[in-house]
Amino acid sequence: MSVANLVPLCAASRVNIRTSTNFNGVHSQFNSLLNYKNGAPNTQAGAEAWCSAINDSNQFIVSGFDTPKTLVAVSIQGRGDADHWTTSYKVRYSLDGITWTDYRNGNALPGNNDRNTVVTHFFDQPIRARSIAICPLTWNNQVALRFELYSQPEKHSFTQVGQGITPGQNSALNNAGNNEVLVNVVFPVEFITVPIVALTFDHLDTRSTNTQGTDDFQQTCVGVTPINITTKGFTARFYTWNGARAYDLRADYVATTLD
Repeated sequence: MSVANLVPLCAASRVNIRTSTNFNGVHSQFNSLLNYKNGAPNTQAGAEAWCSAINDSNQFIVSGFDTPKTLVAVSIQGRGDADHWTTSYKVRYSLDGITWTDYRNGNALPGNNDRNTVVTHFFDQPIRARSIAICPLTWNNQVALRFELYSQPEKHSFTQVGQGITPGQNSALNNAGNNEVLVNVVFPVEFITVPIVALTFDHLDTRSTNTQGTDDFQQTCVGVTPINITTKGFTARFYTWNGARAYDLRADYVATTLD
């Protein structure tokens, strides 16, 4: 399994992180990003990992998200500038910030054996959560780690609406027979991908006739459908059949994508 097509939430700045304790101000969550290197003495830029102030199994580093995420994997790594790393840990998560669930009933997950090797664990099933905590259980010399959380790529809907699409009054649709009129529509904003478009009538001025052209209140057969849909627009096809005549039609559209 690979994290290549997953979203690294910490690296992408999509998380808020807090910790149980910090060894000091330069050994905090700000130093916890996977592969973090300080590039300066520890007194200036801090340790190359989060390090807790207390070495016990009550320590944690918790990540919170503005919206629920579908989490797929977690990676941890030791401290890059000292022989401090987490050798086993457990994961807890919550969707509402109140009720917490222990992943695998709180059983230990294997951690690190050195400073820089990245150990990745793929969850048995994707986890839906707004908060997730890494809780070290055992460690080498000092509770310390760097980490990353991976989620599935997010999709967001984008919708545009339009009103008043009309083939015009007394168009070809007002003649007996099977007729059509095509109307080009341009979206106010171009979509990234081709959208789904739905059309509905908001005004109908029609009548039905028999083959002799006299009104006999047959079913009115008119329709509108989108064709030739692109990211920039589409064509609204107005049509009649079975003797229907349309003096005036007006339609609205909804166009949406999930990107």
